[in-house]
Amino acid sequence: MIESVPAALAAFQTGAANPDPVGQTLSEFLESGGELMIPLGICSVLVLGFFLERLLALRRARICPARLDPVFEAVAAGRFREARQSLEADRSPAARILLAGLRRRGYPLRDVEGAMEDQAGKELEKLRHNVRPLVVIGGIAPLLGLLGTVLGIAEAFRRVSQAGMGKPEMLAGGIEMALSTTIVGLCIAIPAILASSWLQGRVRKAVLRVDERIAPLVETIAVTPETARGDDDVRSTDAEQEAEHAARAG
Repeated sequence: MIESVPAALAAFQTGAANPDPVGQTLSEFLESGGELMIPLGICSVLVLGFFLERLLALRRARICPARLDPVFEAVAAGRFREARQSLEADRSPAARILLAGLRRRGYPLRDVEGAMEDQAGKELEKLRHNVRPLVVIGGIAPLLGLLGTVLGIAEAFRRVSQAGMGKPEMLAGGIEMALSTTIVGLCIAIPAILASSWLQGRVRKAVLRVDERIAPLVETIAVTPETARGDDDVRSTDAEQEAEHAARAG
């Protein structure tokens, strides 16, 4: 028993001096994937960039900011000219949607709703603009990993055909390349798909939030039986404003 202690210490020292050769650093793992790690690395950077950009763009303060609250109150109170001037100076999606309705002020309810829905569709496409690339990358990254798998296996068989089956390490190199690219491809695709799904949920919530604020104002903007008499005055005022802008442009 006592005699085995020096032998155990010697074995421990030998293991410390010669670490496990199977261990692999991150750089060695990435190098084992070959040239396909370059497009996979580009995909990972794009996923991070698109996600951060949409995360900032979908903030509530940029879609339906609090500074529009006085504008909503002005529209509800019938102060349309004041509201329109404020909206023309604002570039948020909620402001552009409401401005589209105010430009049809005095027209039937269907026309006002149609104008606002058209503008809302445009704003929705803008909000989804950089979410689609995440979906695309989520589909491409596993395919790149699969391509690396195929190339790695093909390389393994090529080496075996040249060196014969007596050297299994020749086969292991190609298999390592195959597994490395597959692992990296999946590690990129899974977060990309999750991020795109989460961002699409935020887009839907943002659209619903804007609709809750603007929908009660549609009837105020549109023609009602009580305001039908003033339709000609409303349209003539808008026509005068458009003629004035055209004269200035000329």
